[in-house]
Amino acid sequence: MSEFDDLINDALGDFRATEATTPAMTPGTAAVRATVKHRRTVRLTTLSVLGALLIAAPIAAFAADPHGNNPPPIPGGSPGPVEPSTPPASPSAAAPTSAPPDGVITPAQLGAVDVDFPAFASGQCPTKGVKLATSNPKGQTRAWVEQVVHTDLDGDSALETAALVLCKPGEAPASQVLAFDRDAAGNVVLLGVVVPENARANVRDIRPRTGGGIVADISDSIACCGQDPSSERHQDREYGWDGTKFKQLAGPTAFGDASRVTDLQVTVTDVVLGPVTDGKRTGTAKVTVKNNGPNASGRFFVDLSNCSFPCSGDNPAFESGWVFGSDQSPHAPLAAGAQLSETITVTVDASFTEGTVQAFVTAVGLNDKKNVDDPKPDNNQVTFRIRTS
Repeated sequence: MSEFDDLINDALGDFRATEATTPAMTPGTAAVRATVKHRRTVRLTTLSVLGALLIAAPIAAFAADPHGNNPPPIPGGSPGPVEPSTPPASPSAAAPTSAPPDGVITPAQLGAVDVDFPAFASGQCPTKGVKLATSNPKGQTRAWVEQVVHTDLDGDSALETAALVLCKPGEAPASQVLAFDRDAAGNVVLLGVVVPENARANVRDIRPRTGGGIVADISDSIACCGQDPSSERHQDREYGWDGTKFKQLAGPTAFGDASRVTDLQVTVTDVVLGPVTDGKRTGTAKVTVKNNGPNASGRFFVDLSNCSFPCSGDNPAFESGWVFGSDQSPHAPLAAGAQLSETITVTVDASFTEGTVQAFVTAVGLNDKKNVDDPKPDNNQVTFRIRTS
C-alpha cells in the first residue's frame, strides 16, 4: 500500500471514530441544531482533507515523472479540446427578420387617406377623419401639407415622413409637424407630433437632420399685411425621437435675451358697474402683473382687446387700450418675485348689461421692441367680466 493510500485510510478512520463517539443529544430544537452543526463541521473537515489528498496525488506523481517540462494536469480535465456546451445556431437556422415598412409617403398619398391629428388652437381647420389638401386651399376651413421630408423619425434606421401641416385661421398660418409611417399592412398611420403648434414658434421650413429627426426653421412671427419681413426672427431648432417621445433635441429654446426669459402672469379683477350717470355706467378693475421668475423680466406692457362688445373707436370703454405703458413705451423691467398693479376705469352706455375683455401681457427687450419668450405662456392672458351686479 502506498503512502497516499495510508493517508486516505487514516482520514476516513478519524471521521468514523468521531461520528461514533459523538454523545447523543437530548431532544429539542437547540440540541438538534448543535448536533447537526458539529457533524457538518466534522464532515467538512474530513472532506477537505480528502480533497486535498486527491489533488496532491496526481501532482506528486507528476513531480516524479521524468517528463516534468509539461504543465500539471487540471484535476478532472480532459486532454482533448473544450467543446461549447451548446452548438452555435447556423445562420440558415436563424429566424428571418422582417424589414420595417416603407415610410416614404408623398403629399398626394397623404391627401388620399383620412387622418386624425391634434386640433389647431383656432379650431378653424377640422383635424378628425380629414383628407389633407396638397397645397394651400386659399381658405380657412381645411389644413394642407406645405412640405414633407423623409428621415428616420423613430430610431429604427428606416425612413419615415415628417409633414409640415398648416391651417390659416387669419392672415398668417398656424403650423405643426406630424410624423407619418405605414403599418405592416401598408396603411398610413400617424406616429405623433414632432413639433406642436406654438404661436410664438412658427415652423417655416423643415429638412432632414443628421442621425435622424428634422431641423426646423422657426420664426417668432410671420410678417403679413404690409409688415417688413425683416421684423421676423429665425432660429434652427432640432427635433426627433428621444427613445420615448418626440421632443426638441438641440438648438435655441426661446427668442430674446435668455437672461430675461421669465414667467410673467397677468390677473384682472372683474368690473362691477355703478349706477347710471349722464347716460353712462362706470366701474374699475385692478390689473396685476407678477414675475414668477426665475429671471428679471424685459420691459413689458398689457393690452386690452377681444371685447365681446364694442369697446373702441367712437365709443371706447377704456381710457386707454394699454396698461403699464404701451407697445411703443413699455414699462420698466420687473424683478423676479415682484408684482405691480394698476387700476383702470371702464365706461359703457347705460344700456350695457354684461361683457368680457381679454388682457395680454407682453415682454420685450431692454433696447428693442422684439418679444422675449415666456416659458409659461398660458398665464400671459386672462379674461375678465364687466357686469352690472
